[in-house]
Amino acid sequence: MTSNSRPLIEISSWLTECALLERPIAETLVGLVEKLQDDGISIHRINCSTFQRHQIMGAVDTTWDADSGTVKTAFVSKYALTLSENVKTPVGSLARGTSDFERYHLGDPESRARFSVLTDLHAKGYTEYFLLKQTYGRNFEWLNFAPDAEGVYASFATKQTQGFSEAQIESIRAIWQPFALFLKATTERILSEKLLEAYVGNLPAQNILSGMVEHGDGESISCALWYSDLRGSTRLSATLPSGKYLELLNHYFECTAGAVSAHGGEVLKLIGDGVMAIFPFQGGNEAAVCASALAAAEDALRRAGEIQERETDSATELYFGIGLHVGEVILGNVGTANRLDMTVTGHSANQVTRIEALTKPLGLSVLASPTFFQTQSEGLTSVGRYPVPDFGGMTEIYSLVERA
Repeated sequence: MTSNSRPLIEISSWLTECALLERPIAETLVGLVEKLQDDGISIHRINCSTFQRHQIMGAVDTTWDADSGTVKTAFVSKYALTLSENVKTPVGSLARGTSDFERYHLGDPESRARFSVLTDLHAKGYTEYFLLKQTYGRNFEWLNFAPDAEGVYASFATKQTQGFSEAQIESIRAIWQPFALFLKATTERILSEKLLEAYVGNLPAQNILSGMVEHGDGESISCALWYSDLRGSTRLSATLPSGKYLELLNHYFECTAGAVSAHGGEVLKLIGDGVMAIFPFQGGNEAAVCASALAAAEDALRRAGEIQERETDSATELYFGIGLHVGEVILGNVGTANRLDMTVTGHSANQVTRIEALTKPLGLSVLASPTFFQTQSEGLTSVGRYPVPDFGGMTEIYSLVERA
């Protein structure tokens, strides 16, 4: 280290502590800037990116700048990483090359012309910009990224008239590994949460992460229930090539689960070709919540119609029924000592599947129970009384009113 090694050792120790204690990234970035300024290093902007092989996100991107005094974090999808605006960046260049360090003097027109972000920073008064990379060492091939691209990236920019001195860059490089360790620890926690949400749903993920992990742990939730089932799935799985059947299933889930999420619902289970979801009641807004559930059903049908118009092969045989109900469900932990499932159960959960099962014989796409209609009647009309298992006798059933 340099002659200022004591402050740098203290900063490194502090960053390690931040990683171990999972300090918020915004708080840590601001603290780091202050500590470096105390050591005579003026930084006016830091951008941090973690690039990883992840089922959903390609990167977690965080930026602090002195002008706004704010820290902004964005989640970048895998697809977005392939777009030109992300490829043609200093970080994109570093991720595709073999170097772990790049430096740009923004007063040099040729240097800043390489990337639009550098031109923009120069216009705002920045004089120098450099990047560091710390690979995770988990090599994999993806598009035209370098095999060791998975890792942590950070850029540092200053408005100092002469830019960064060699000693200042050396000082920042001296604390780079503990800083990279902090960024990895922080973002991998975020990524774990996002991955868990993707596989079990937002509400179950929150319960699991908050410690609801023992047998019998659970909660009762008053809600609007939403259940859908793909029509003719047995025949389709037997007649369609496996690739086409999976494509159809994904179209179906984008229509149904996608619509639920878009309208504020919680997708709790993808059961084969069924979708079990809830719209929890909170603060006495039952009618508005049921209206959202009904809107999600309409949206699901709209999405299916768009796919049918866009596609022409057999995978567009996309028809499903949706059942709507109001009641209480139990969301809790069931299973064995080494295989647990945060699942939804209860009488109301059984009832909503019974409502959906009527859609096929009645030739209707969306049906609702009496309790749903009592809470939210707009947009629904009676289609008669039918014997419905688990409801105890003849039950009035309601259908979505067709809109002109």
